[in-house]
Amino acid sequence: MKFIKKAAAVIAATSVALSLSACGADLSWAAKVGKDSTVPIGLYIYNQAVSYRTGVQNGQIDTTKGLEGQTVNVSDSDTSAVKHFDSEAIKAVKSCAGARVLATEMNIELTADELESVAQNTDSAYETDKDVFEKNGVAKSSVEEYYKDMTLKNKLFNAIYGKDGTEPVSDKELKQYIKENFATINFIQQYYYNDDGTEMSDAEKAKLKKQYEKIKSQSESGKIKFTDKCKEFEKNATSYKGGSTNYTMMWDISSEDGKKVMSLKEGEFTFLETDTVIILIQKAKIDYNGAGLKDSRDTLLIEYKYEEFVKNLIAKAESDKNVSFNQAAFDKFSSATRDFSAINIPTNGYSYY
Repeated sequence: MKFIKKAAAVIAATSVALSLSACGADLSWAAKVGKDSTVPIGLYIYNQAVSYRTGVQNGQIDTTKGLEGQTVNVSDSDTSAVKHFDSEAIKAVKSCAGARVLATEMNIELTADELESVAQNTDSAYETDKDVFEKNGVAKSSVEEYYKDMTLKNKLFNAIYGKDGTEPVSDKELKQYIKENFATINFIQQYYYNDDGTEMSDAEKAKLKKQYEKIKSQSESGKIKFTDKCKEFEKNATSYKGGSTNYTMMWDISSEDGKKVMSLKEGEFTFLETDTVIILIQKAKIDYNGAGLKDSRDTLLIEYKYEEFVKNLIAKAESDKNVSFNQAAFDKFSSATRDFSAINIPTNGYSYY
């Protein structure tokens, strides 16, 4: 369950570039909330970059190629990467506008400490990918707006769904959610790349699959202990392979992989495979009684309610007569016209696809 300094002259130049196109139309803004609150177009582009990074991490985006023609898997369907990234970025803009409207209604503002945290996150994120941001028209102030938006949304979310919120979620409801959507697994996995980063040949992939099938067979027969093998993989994890034991995660029960895993009985095995990775999974025992619920409650609550929360924010923004969106800017700065190929991709260990 798991993206998350340049001279003023550079930022100013970026702003000018954004406003001089489409027959003089002002493309510097993505949304306006009333007369005094503006969501910059840089927030829209930044969220495209967030989706791009996720696509690369999940092995679905080839950074050596343009986005046109590439696809990402969304709910078990291949979808145009450009359309998906743009759609997600528009949703982010609309939910940002909705959050500002709701914050005013609930009289919620960011504190000095929260703003300090925003500033620190902004400095780190912008410094890490400043060349990419400059190239794609994202000023540092837009990165700051992203972190302000995330912080405000978290504050609003807790004010609604937290234990003392206006619509609190009980532990009983969360435990039922765990039963229906989470599974604990032991697993090993390998992306189809060698340790030197070169893609495996078909023969190497076939050999790897036989090795995994042997591990499965030996584990089922009791010849080896699968959890020991998982710990061995975890200890020797690289960017391309790893493993873990007692790993509890949410599964999309509408997807084929989700159905596979959730239908397993404790101790049973299954393979999950894509064009880029192979994973051997053993269903482990999950604590349905909620031990550890206290430590994981905030994360579980987000998994449970955040999608609903964002949908409500979007609906609020779309229905508010004082909120407007800049479709011309969305069209002009489609992810098809951006180049995020040099964006920093964390490589500290493997990640589940």
